[in-house]
Amino acid sequence: MTMEVSIALTLAACLVLLGNHLSRVAAVRHRKRLTATDVQALQHVLEVLQFMQKHRGLGGQRDAAATTQRLEVAARLDQLWQEWKGEENRPAMRALWQQIRQNPADFEPHCILIEQLLENIHVLELRLAFQGNPQVTGLCEACRALEDLGRLRGLAVRAANYEKCPLDMQIQMRYLCQRLADPNGGKALSNLIAHLEHNLIDAPRVSLAPAECYALITPIIDERLQGIRHSIA
Repeated sequence: MTMEVSIALTLAACLVLLGNHLSRVAAVRHRKRLTATDVQALQHVLEVLQFMQKHRGLGGQRDAAATTQRLEVAARLDQLWQEWKGEENRPAMRALWQQIRQNPADFEPHCILIEQLLENIHVLELRLAFQGNPQVTGLCEACRALEDLGRLRGLAVRAANYEKCPLDMQIQMRYLCQRLADPNGGKALSNLIAHLEHNLIDAPRVSLAPAECYALITPIIDERLQGIRHSIA
């Protein structure tokens, strides 16, 4: 009887250990599924952010080429909003996008919607960090720095439509240039800021076309965004 009890206790202990192991395995798999879902959602939001910023920059241009490109960007955004299945894709955001789509030249509504996208990125960053993904730390901060560049592009494009940069745009762009001025930001960025200050912001007469402003800033934005996306791939 003692031997039978001992065997039964051993079997019970083994079952408990097996059950705990299986629970841990299931928990790890669940966390991996959650992480994969959130990473996918984060990549999707970053793509929406990229195209929203482009739409804002193109919306400040009046030539046919920019209009064609803007319509292509808007079509891609329509698709992205439709494919976005996450809970972060709120009806109010989709409604605001439809308003923006009808009034692409409006600067501030773009900024409001982009701020909401940045809030979503912050939530996903916190969630992923909690799940044990330290590589996402600082992601939202990097995206906000990217938005400083995006705002600068949108303002520069619009300011270039004038003979002289309007005072309110001068103030906003000077502020953004100060925020972006960073010894570690690279020569391309410092050269860009100096070029904009000399030929647009502080110029007695604007000597840059809207399309030139867009072309000057876009490669830096795309390069930085690519680095952000690769960091969470």
